[in-house]
Amino acid sequence: MLLRLFLLSPFLLVLVVFALANPQPMHIVFWPFDLAFDPPASLALLCVLGAGLFLGAMMLWVTTLGLRLRARRAERANALLESALKRANRASPATILPPPGTALRMPT
Repeated sequence: MLLRLFLLSPFLLVLVVFALANPQPMHIVFWPFDLAFDPPASLALLCVLGAGLFLGAMMLWVTTLGLRLRARRAERANALLESALKRANRASPATILPPPGTALRMPT
């Protein structure tokens, strides 16, 4: 916990300095709803930054869903193949493994 706070403290210091340096109000109007408010510029910019980070993280998460699904399928197939290989080795290990000291050759 203390290490996290130590690593986050420079980032938090930059955020505090940014917020103190930009106290002027920013007029924001949401056009179709006629909503308007005047937050400090630092708050408005940090909210937009947070929303952008959140949307980027969601897009990255969605794109990796397919990769994670493929990895799970490959792990399942690998486990099935390993169990089949173990069963085959138990059934007749001499037919699968070549005698010691011989080289495997490709058929021509």
